[in-house]
Amino acid sequence: MRAAAGLLAAAMCALLVAAGAAQAAPLPGAVPGASSPAEFVRGGGAAAAPGTARLTRAAKAAGPFSWSSPSLIWARGSGVLPAALVAKGPLQRLNRAQFLVAAAKLEALRATQQGTPTTLASATPGKAWPDAAPGTLGSRAIALGWLTPQAGKFAPYAPITSNEAALLMTGVLGLRSSTTELAVRLKTTFPEVKVAFTYAAAQALVRTVGLRYNVLDPYDEYELGPTEAVNVAHGSYMLATAGKGLGSWKLDEARTLASTWAVPALGANQRTILGAAVSQLGQPYVWAGESEGKQAEGHGGFDCSGFAIRVINSSGVPAAALASINERTTYTQSAIPAPQRIALAQLQPGDAIYFGSRGARSAPGENYHAGVYMGNGWFIHSSGGNGGVAINRLDGWWGTQYAWGRRALRTP
Repeated sequence: MRAAAGLLAAAMCALLVAAGAAQAAPLPGAVPGASSPAEFVRGGGAAAAPGTARLTRAAKAAGPFSWSSPSLIWARGSGVLPAALVAKGPLQRLNRAQFLVAAAKLEALRATQQGTPTTLASATPGKAWPDAAPGTLGSRAIALGWLTPQAGKFAPYAPITSNEAALLMTGVLGLRSSTTELAVRLKTTFPEVKVAFTYAAAQALVRTVGLRYNVLDPYDEYELGPTEAVNVAHGSYMLATAGKGLGSWKLDEARTLASTWAVPALGANQRTILGAAVSQLGQPYVWAGESEGKQAEGHGGFDCSGFAIRVINSSGVPAAALASINERTTYTQSAIPAPQRIALAQLQPGDAIYFGSRGARSAPGENYHAGVYMGNGWFIHSSGGNGGVAINRLDGWWGTQYAWGRRALRTP
């Protein structure tokens, strides 16, 4: 199943690249990081200008939301989103009530198609909130833990954030208990990290099942950070992807992540790097991005090599303990002497890892993706195929693509 997951990830990225042709003029030739062989073809890993500046930026052409058209058509045609709401355009923000009603309709549709339960309809009424009486969708969703109250209210007209939408979608997909399980595992491992672990876990799981879209360059400004409001474009993509029928193996992969993720005993510096990495769950994939904050690329987020240098170099590890990785691209980061290249069996938590089109036989110029090894066969990375920062197993398809690792720490 994991091999199938990897192949699908590559196919998804190929589709994203094809969609990009409709979004913009010819793609630039320099891409500091890439996340699949398909993105490698468009220039992944080529040398970039100093810092995060890109060599070129494609002229805007067809528009930034052509990728959302199939989802908008599906959401309107299925009745999951009202036609009047879709007609307001892809940038129209969705509020908590609108997305919850859409989620309830989606759950009912999935029940008809796949025989899955309709938990929202059958949940206990839940307690009264000032703006949500017992038995309403709002009170039921809060009682189930699919939504959290805001200042003691359901807050139906507040914009729904990416974090909130991710959590709600885990409920619709039967992954809410898995979200709790993964959140507990993450919090137990990294109690010092200041992050909302339930939301971080939900973001990891929705990316595992493919509910997030990577907006291709040059439209990174329309990406979606974890606390930003979901618009019709991104919301319809989440709803349509779940509604068109997710393979059961995708849901199984998410459940496996939640039930088996663990890392070995970590040194202080390994813990610092991996804690910084986990704190970025929910951040989008952004071409040339290397910061969760404001940057020249138009939105906070990371490409694969930018994520690696962010969590390794800027996590707070003392300089004396750090074998800094200063190169900016997958090509140049992985271009180390053969004796320094780390085989899969010798990896340690915190190592930078690279993937190539010919696996261990790849040359540095064939390495198209980077990540950070977590231990016990897990790695964390910013991937276009996952739509941002995600956790994956380093086996199956990813195992066949593994080229080598690079030690990031002098002292664990």
